This record gives sequence, C-alpha cells and structure tokens, in this order.
Amino acid sequence: MTIARFLLACALPLGSLQAQTQCTFWGDFKTVAETNMLTLNQPSSNHLTLDGQLVYRPLMRTEKYYWLGLQLVKPTLRLDQQAVEATLYSVPFAVKIHAQTKQLMAHHFAGKLKSADQQKLLAIYQSLHSEHLQSLDLSVPSTQQEQDNLGQYQVVYSRNADHSIRRAKLAYLSTKASANLLEFRLPQVRADQFTLTLDKCGLTRLSGQNHTQVESKQGDIRIDVKQQIQFRYNPTPIPATTLLLTLGDDPTLWPQLSEAQLYPRPPAQPLKDAQQFVTLLQSQDISTLSSDALAQLLYDNQIYLGALKALIKSQSLSDQALKRLFMMVGKNDSIYAHQLLVDVYLDPEIQGKQRFRSLMGLKYAQQPLNPELVELVMESARQTGNGEQRRLSNSAMMVLGVIAHNQQGSEFASDVAQRLTQQLRQTSHSHRQVSLLAALGNSGDASQQQYIAPFLQASEPRLRQQAAESLGKMPNPQSLDYLTTQLSQEQDQETQAALLKAIGNNELTSKQVDGLFSYSQSQPQTVRLAAVAALAQQTKANPALKPRLKALVKKEKDQQVLRALMQAIYSH
Repeated sequence: MTIARFLLACALPLGSLQAQTQCTFWGDFKTVAETNMLTLNQPSSNHLTLDGQLVYRPLMRTEKYYWLGLQLVKPTLRLDQQAVEATLYSVPFAVKIHAQTKQLMAHHFAGKLKSADQQKLLAIYQSLHSEHLQSLDLSVPSTQQEQDNLGQYQVVYSRNADHSIRRAKLAYLSTKASANLLEFRLPQVRADQFTLTLDKCGLTRLSGQNHTQVESKQGDIRIDVKQQIQFRYNPTPIPATTLLLTLGDDPTLWPQLSEAQLYPRPPAQPLKDAQQFVTLLQSQDISTLSSDALAQLLYDNQIYLGALKALIKSQSLSDQALKRLFMMVGKNDSIYAHQLLVDVYLDPEIQGKQRFRSLMGLKYAQQPLNPELVELVMESARQTGNGEQRRLSNSAMMVLGVIAHNQQGSEFASDVAQRLTQQLRQTSHSHRQVSLLAALGNSGDASQQQYIAPFLQASEPRLRQQAAESLGKMPNPQSLDYLTTQLSQEQDQETQAALLKAIGNNELTSKQVDGLFSYSQSQPQTVRLAAVAALAQQTKANPALKPRLKALVKKEKDQQVLRALMQAIYSH
C-alpha cells in the first residue's frame, strides 16, 4: 500500500454532502498531512499539502437516490514543499447517494482515471461527510458505526454550545479487505477531533485533525499519519466557466476528458523517418514485445503510423503480430491512428480479417474521430453487399456506436447517434436494421430510444430481441416502460428472455421485482434463466432479495437454471 493512498484513506471519514435542489456553492478546502513510515528499519517521511476551491452542486435526483457533483478548482499540491502536478484533482466527479440510508451507491468521473486516482478524489468527498447528521438527534451524544477505506470504526457525535457538531473517531472495529490490509493489524486511532457547522444546504465549515497509525502483523512496516482538514464556505460567486457547472444533471452522460488531458505525456521523440520506424518495427517480435515498450514506440512515432498500411498489406508480419499491432494502434488513439485504421478498413485489397481487426482497433478510441473519417465509414457501410462486405459494414456501424459511447454526452457522440438513427429510419432491410439497432444500443444514447421502441413490435422476433437488448443498454424510466409494455403482450420465448434481461438493467420497484419472480417459475427454461439474470442485477442494490432466490433453489430442477441461481445468490 502506497503512502499517498494510506494518508488519503485513513483520516477521511466516509459520507456525502447535503443535497438540496438549489444549493450550489463552493468553499476553501485544504488538507495537510505529515507521514512517517518505517520499513525494514528504514525511516522515511513526507509532508503533503492540497488546497483549492471545492465546488459542490446537486445533480439528478429520484425517489431512491440522488447524485452530487464536486470539483476542486485551481488545486495546488505540494510534496515536501515542492509543487507537484495536480491536474487530476480538478476533474469533476459525482457520487450517487441512497436517499434513505445516505450510503454511497456508486461514483462517476468526467474522465477515465486510474483506480488509485479515483480514490484520491473520493477522499475529498469523504472528508465532507455531514449529510446523515441533518436528521441525527444530538440532544445527547450519539455513537455510530461508520466505515472508510481502512475499515469499520466507532465514532461519537455531540452538539456544541454554538450548535456546531463535534465528531470524534473512537476506534477501528475491523479492517477492510479491499484496502489491502489483510497483513496489517487493526488501525490505531491516536487522536481524532473535528468540528462541523451545517446549514440547510449542508456543510459550511469543517476543521479538525486526525492521527492514525497502522502496523504490519510482522512489525516490519509502520505508517503514522497526522492530518489536518479545513473547509470554509465561500460566499463569492462561482465562475460560470467552472467545468462542473457546464455539465448535465446526469453524470453518466458527462463527456470524458481525454487521457492526454488527465495524464499528459512528455513530447514524442520520433525516429528520423517513416522507413526507419517501419524497419525497427519489423525487427521486433511484436507478438511478444511488452505492451509498454510497443505503446511507447507507437507514441514516439505516431506521425509515421500511416506507413504501416503498406506493411499490413504486404502480409510480411505474422498473424499474431498483426492482431496485436491493430490493438495497440487503436489504443494509441491519435489522429494518425484513427486515419490508419479507417484507411485499412476501406481498402478492399486488404484481407477481410485485417479490415475487421482495424475496426476492432477503432473501438479503443476515446477521442472523437475526424468528421471526415466518420463520413467515410458511414458511406462505406451503406454499401452492404453480401457475405464478407455485409459483415464488415455491420461491424463498422456497431463500432461507431461504441466510439460514441466512449464520448457519451459530447457533441460528437450525439451526432453519431443521430446519423445511425437516420440510417435506421431509411433502410427496410432487416439485417441492416438489426446492426443499426445494435449500434444505437452500443452508443447508450437514450435520446434515440423513441426510434428504437417501435421495433419492439416488429414482425421478426430477431428485430424485437435486438430492440429490447438495445433499450436495456440505456436504462431509464421511459425505456423501462417500453420494455414492460411489450413484455405483457410478447409470446415468443426468446424475445421474452431478451425483454427480461433488459428490464433487469433498471432499478425496479418491489412490484416490478415481484413480476420478475413470477417469470422465474413455471416458465420455459429460456425465460426462467433470463428472469434469474435480471434478478441477479437487482441484488447488487438490494441484497435482501437473496433469501427469495434461495427459496427458488429448492424448487428448481434444471441444472443450468440452478447454476444461474447460485451465481446470483453468491457472486456479490
């Protein structure tokens, strides 16, 4: 476990801010941590300071949950008095909170951050936990059990004379396996005292300090962290250009910041020319070269990627080398990579297998494709033909849907989804309609669901099944209504199964869950399997359903359905 991960995890309590529809504000946030570490009798220490203006904004709300958005504006980070790159701390993020329990259900970031960096942002959110205190009776001190990234602990809350709230962590009760502490003793709370002030919108002030120590069971590692945290409401207006304020209320539709923005790389160092690059690449065993080495080689020489088309066409590379090359070029995700992959796909003189692989490489694109490339792919895909060309055309549409999903919420994604819908409305070929429905499902763009829904009543079951699957990839009340309405009148077993699986991707009411249980019994195997799969999805947010699933085990005779039930009961 790294020192940075420890100091961000151990001293910050778990929770959220008070959600009010009109409450958007910001405040001065600062945390200072001193870490002393002893590893194999070798001491080390560091001093870390993070500060900035923390913006809080309520987002989408339903009866079951609500989303809260946060962003640290102009953060600064200093390690041992030296400025450190703090770009990732300014990424907007959102937390999904259970309306009743106030527990964290999920989180979402406006960029694909590394797991450790996600935890750093979540630690900021966790440090401002106050929401549960709004309804807590503090006429007398109240002892609660809470958890953070280290484990479960006891904490006591009491009311001060000025109506502020005093919080003191008492002791850890258990460690959390996911915190990589299985080989560590129970964390020791040496000191913990925080004062919080609330208003109707939530936290207006927090200050305090924590001192926590963790030691390995062997005694060869000891980590000691002293941390101070401060937050104070700032009454000045938030700049309208703040990124969080420009994003939509549904964080799952936020456009994603590029990897280049989140993790800027040093300037590329290309070889002398394209021929030298190709020669070097040919001299390597691409199928066994490490991913890091190959990625760096392609990054440094991305301006020469176009020269690889002739190499691919020459068939001088082994099949395994080509397979890996297409994947790594796709992950390069530069304008040069996009151009090469589209050029290969469009060239009828190149083997169909390699043209298909070029499309699979495009699936990794996190950056919008040049509109001209999108137009070329769209135009080519209209020429459906037969056999191999038809399969390539269908694959191209579905890949465009995936790329749109990678940029969900952006203008690029919206434009691609609209163009896919336009083609869907213009074609009468069922095989073409199936691939376009799949592409729209891949995009996850719920604004196009009204054009997918009519296919739930198509004469061909395959179209109805694909429409159900696609709507299941954009769960929301309207798509759920389309699905449940069709299920009530659907007779085809395979289509019933597709509808049930799609319905399960939504957050269902108790009555709707009861409906799933009715399909899990006295129905054909295909339907029962789908109902169990849908119920398994529901157990993620509602583990209380598992006893009802266990009751089904006693009645079920089919081995495949039994395996599905056991997986639903025990996999989470």
